[in-house]
Amino acid sequence: MGLKTFTDAVATLLANDATFAAEISALIGAPVARVIRGNTPWEQIGAAMLPCFVVEQSPGKTSGWGTGDENGLVIGHSSQDFTSELDVALLWFQQDRETAADQRSQLPELFARLLLRNPQPGDVNGAWLQEWIPDQGIRHPVQCFVARLQADYPIARDA
Repeated sequence: MGLKTFTDAVATLLANDATFAAEISALIGAPVARVIRGNTPWEQIGAAMLPCFVVEQSPGKTSGWGTGDENGLVIGHSSQDFTSELDVALLWFQQDRETAADQRSQLPELFARLLLRNPQPGDVNGAWLQEWIPDQGIRHPVQCFVARLQADYPIARDA
């Protein structure tokens, strides 16, 4: 359990959750088969790679969710609780600005439902859609929507 397992599980969900895949495909007009992991500048993702997801680690911090301790420490320091974020960007091509705006406005619901169906990807204690960042057409006609997912999980002293 931890950030890597959470990241791996989310990448698997993006590619393999049939309901999510069908909803995304219906919304943007094409299936999204590619999941790119880590540190790929969007400018380097060519048109042939669209649509795609880009998954990248975001900030994480200790959490007192399971223990009440502000540092997330369990008595005897046998484990520590963390909250981590994961950014999932969806990049796709849409020439019509109004259609793209409509598509972006529907994406939060699709991401939220994905995690409501799969609340513990990678055996985290819980995961949810924390926030989203639409690009508001800045990269038009390439569209970008970032879903920031959050998860809580412990790390044990002895694995």
